[in-house]
Amino acid sequence: MEYQVKAYYKKESLPPLDDVKFFHYASSFDWNKNISFYRPLMLIVFRNEKPIASMFALIMRINRFMYGSVFKRCYVSQQPGFYDENANKIEVFDLLISSLVKEVENKVFFIEYRNLNDAAFGYKGFRENGFYSAKWINVKNSLQRKRKIWDQLSSTRKNQVNKARRKGVVIEELTSHYELREIYKLIDKSRNWKISNRFPPYQYFDNFFNCYVSAGKGKILISRYNEKIIGGIILGFEQKTVYVLYFWGKEKRYKTYYPAVFTIYSAMEIAEKEGYEFFDFMDSGYLNINAGKPRFLLQFGGKPRATRRWYRFNWRLLNFFAKKIYD
Repeated sequence: MEYQVKAYYKKESLPPLDDVKFFHYASSFDWNKNISFYRPLMLIVFRNEKPIASMFALIMRINRFMYGSVFKRCYVSQQPGFYDENANKIEVFDLLISSLVKEVENKVFFIEYRNLNDAAFGYKGFRENGFYSAKWINVKNSLQRKRKIWDQLSSTRKNQVNKARRKGVVIEELTSHYELREIYKLIDKSRNWKISNRFPPYQYFDNFFNCYVSAGKGKILISRYNEKIIGGIILGFEQKTVYVLYFWGKEKRYKTYYPAVFTIYSAMEIAEKEGYEFFDFMDSGYLNINAGKPRFLLQFGGKPRATRRWYRFNWRLLNFFAKKIYD
């Protein structure tokens, strides 16, 4: 079966596409627009001039003043969007991965593919194109069980939510730009500095508010105490699934108010009431579910699932040694 792959660097050039996979919406171009060191890219597979699948990638310059390929990375999240359920997904994905490598091989130093949810998906395509992998843990909550979200919480989490409520912490939906700049600063301060990926600029969050929140494709929820923002969460919507993009809390100053715990539970409760079936924290940690972020998230009743992140250095010698170390 003959397929054709085309690369697009502008949203205006895209053919009409349905919103199937959150990180591969056509509006991903809008989400990443007006950022000088971001270059969005979408690969689309056609059969008989009809789109079969799409994959959005982001080329990111990690140094604002350096422009060579050695200072650029390419990131892809989530399985591609498939528009034909009868298509051979493995074959199409293999084609997308090989096309991505050809497209960016001389433009970036490094390629990273994450949030696949399934450790086995795309294994053949990644291996054939020189990728190596690291094991990760995905945490995902089901909102369609007979047991309500509250009943799935650990006793510790229930106590913390109740304490926050008694002290007057409330959850709100952000509906204007007024406090977006403050929220951005809070996320930046509370994030894990061990994460090597560059933190997005303010424009990235502003675009999300303008293009996703206003279109019903996402929400920004904030927790308040005495009119002060002490926690929050940014959510993306895909059919019956809610994706957690960022969450944060002022854990030092308001430790006994449990801002992160209260915010996450409240977001899950809202998603449950609105009829969503899954609450996906995506890739939550490296391998060990008994420590750090995975352990924290699993106390909300979710299930861990083994997944992989795939990497490829475009310097062959460096990639060779990385594969020896990690595989």
